[in-house]
Amino acid sequence: MYKLMLSDLDETLLVNHHVPKENVEAIKKAQTKGLKFVPATGRAYNMIQEILQEIGTYQKEDQYSICFNGALIMENKDDKVLHFQGITFQQAKELFELAKNYDVCVMIFTTSMCYLFNADPTEVERKTAQKAPFKIIDEFNMDFLKEDQIAKLLYVRPNMPLLKSIEQELLEDIERIGVCASYSSYRYLEFNAIGVSKGSALRYLAEYLGIDISETIAIGDNYNDVEMIKEAALGICVPCAEEDIKELAQYVTEHDYDQGAVKEAIEKFVL
Repeated sequence: MYKLMLSDLDETLLVNHHVPKENVEAIKKAQTKGLKFVPATGRAYNMIQEILQEIGTYQKEDQYSICFNGALIMENKDDKVLHFQGITFQQAKELFELAKNYDVCVMIFTTSMCYLFNADPTEVERKTAQKAPFKIIDEFNMDFLKEDQIAKLLYVRPNMPLLKSIEQELLEDIERIGVCASYSSYRYLEFNAIGVSKGSALRYLAEYLGIDISETIAIGDNYNDVEMIKEAALGICVPCAEEDIKELAQYVTEHDYDQGAVKEAIEKFVL
């Protein structure tokens, strides 16, 4: 029996930033059978509180959330931090300076706030819809963040070929700076600390809970989900994912994210 299920949020669990009724019902049925259902997201913890309420794990003891692609692992009760691995100010500063060479919005997440530089109007709309605490910074200078805990930095542009070309141009810099890169939502090139991934978070949480990896499921759609899809005993992908991600999964749902993919996965493999 599967005891732990990690689910990506955007383009996997959510539709219009909420959990559809059919997914909620399936999750709650699975929870009565002992499944721990854990959101695993690139979002900040303070951005998912309404989602936790919808799935019934908000401020609940022995319920968990994985945020910032695995940089932050929380127990929901009393917002208890189990693990945090961010990037240093210097790492963020070097990535920030490199961004000046490209026409991208830069987004920096601290543990409590999202800062947008060279703000993209579509990203402002997206952050507003996500109910994210965010600030638009007019001056392209991040020195005011020297004393903050920085979780990750992103280059934002809804153009995946462009983002992939930027990563290729910066491969040596990425290695020198000591960060890892991933993609999400077909608009983000994300930079986390080396070793941070949803897969490493799955391992951490499974070990913390005394759950064997053979009892884990992960479902997602994008490149920041790859490591957890590979790490879980059962890696599941939704149909809107790129073909190379689908090839890594043991199962691709028949229904897409907006048609109840998570419900399908739970009913097929848990209930």
